[in-house]
Amino acid sequence: MGIFSFLFPDRYDVEVAPAETEKAAVLEPEQPSLPTLSVGMAIDVMEESGKVLNDGLITECKGQELTLGRKPGALSFRLSEIGSTLFIRGCDSRMTQFYLRARVAESTRTVIKLSDLEPEVRDNHRRNFRLAINTPISIFYLNDERRERPEKCTLVDISTEGCCIQTEYLHGEGEVIVLKVKLDEYIAMDLVGEIIRVNDCGTNGFRCGVLFAQLKKEEIESLTKMLYNIQISNRREHSRSETGHW
Repeated sequence: MGIFSFLFPDRYDVEVAPAETEKAAVLEPEQPSLPTLSVGMAIDVMEESGKVLNDGLITECKGQELTLGRKPGALSFRLSEIGSTLFIRGCDSRMTQFYLRARVAESTRTVIKLSDLEPEVRDNHRRNFRLAINTPISIFYLNDERRERPEKCTLVDISTEGCCIQTEYLHGEGEVIVLKVKLDEYIAMDLVGEIIRVNDCGTNGFRCGVLFAQLKKEEIESLTKMLYNIQISNRREHSRSETGHW
């Protein structure tokens, strides 16, 4: 023991080997975790290419396994080979889209069971999940401050960043409109947006992609909560349909 070890024993009790110091400095990369899944959540089951095979509602989930049932009014599921690998797309409580890899444990016309769930990292998907709505709404031109000239259209899907509407009237890119969105029992929201894309749907009119003006924090929170609640609200209807009569 040297003179410094004798004078200051607490500071020289333990010697750390250089190799151990280097190991401690190396941090293992953080592994992605599974999102929180819940009964009633709507998800898509896809091939690796992104082609959707089936969409339904989670009826049971535990650990790395989940069971998928049909949505109310939906027809039968497409069958998949047992043991094959499929991919799951859904969104969490913040309406952020996620992907999972899974193995087919059971596949029937009415039930799909998936196991060995693992997070799947994909860089080419939307940051915010767009919830399919297909409900009538009204839109107004920005200068119609009293909202006296509504234009009836269909809200195809919506997220906290924008939406898609279908209308019989042709609109131009760059038009600024106000959407009066009233969904289920929730309070109506007036959302200002700019039309950034227009597609001709033939006899079905036109589909317009709308980018919302930057929402306030409370507006984002309110819309996110509303969309998430709507997504899982089919749980009661689904449970009722399971016990209904043919």
